[in-house]
Amino acid sequence: MAKKAPNLETATEIRRVTKGYFGDPKGFEEILYRTKNNRYVLLQRGGHESPFQEEKITQILKVDAEAWLASL
Repeated sequence: MAKKAPNLETATEIRRVTKGYFGDPKGFEEILYRTKNNRYVLLQRGGHESPFQEEKITQILKVDAEAWLASL
């Protein structure tokens, strides 16, 4: 059974980090969301030379979300 993808359209954006500019092959963005049921989701996407060449959506624990925020 496949895991249901979180609905990011209704989630609250907590923090967005952008490196580079739109169209930059090395540029990327990471966005932390909190869903309506208080789950945390990290969206990562970027250019073809970035660490996030393919869009990645990861559900993470609150402690991991806090650690990610503290690392900024």
